[in-house]
Amino acid sequence: MTAPDGYPFAALTEADAGFFPSARSVGAPPAIPYRVPCAPAFAAAAVRLAAKRGTDLSALTAAALLLASDRMPDPGAPDDGAERAVLELRLPSGHCDAAIRRALAAALALAEPGCRLMPAEEAGRLEGAVETLTYRNKALAHALERVSFRPLDGKLTQVRDAAQMFGFVNEWCFDEDRVVKRFRELAPVYHPDTGVVACRDRMAQLIDARNLLINHVRTAYRSGPWTQRRT
Repeated sequence: MTAPDGYPFAALTEADAGFFPSARSVGAPPAIPYRVPCAPAFAAAAVRLAAKRGTDLSALTAAALLLASDRMPDPGAPDDGAERAVLELRLPSGHCDAAIRRALAAALALAEPGCRLMPAEEAGRLEGAVETLTYRNKALAHALERVSFRPLDGKLTQVRDAAQMFGFVNEWCFDEDRVVKRFRELAPVYHPDTGVVACRDRMAQLIDARNLLINHVRTAYRSGPWTQRRT
């Protein structure tokens, strides 16, 4: 057989073959054994993923090490006394247990439905957008704190105080629907767990004010001269 340049393949000697190095002659770093402690559930998930990809755990880890960032959190080794598993694999020297766990965690994350890689520029843009929104949220919370009502001392008993708390001009300019609507607007602001201006005292008085105003509407508005004073 003759090569395209006219040089016969049969004439290639072992010395000529040296010009075409194999992967072995390139000299990949020798693999050494690793024993990496981790949580049993984490170990089982990594083994399942390797089997699903049709490879072994060492090859999966070697590929994932190319992607995992040092900034990723380490799933960590179990505390003393906790149940633990040990992943046995072979990799080139120079990797710590934490780096191997991070790599496998990255591989598991990438295997999740909906996960996608994005360019660093896009990730930076999204991080910047999150920082901007965080700053605006803090500014909004500060503004709301300055203009929001202060909890009254003692129990709320006066309709005029409740009306003022809800932002009504007086105790004759609203009906039950407006009270409920206004409460639904204010409650997310002061809710002690999720509110922008989280405050348990304000939320408690807001509920008291809603009940007082609804009771006022249901009693005073429905009879006598009170009906003539509504605006």
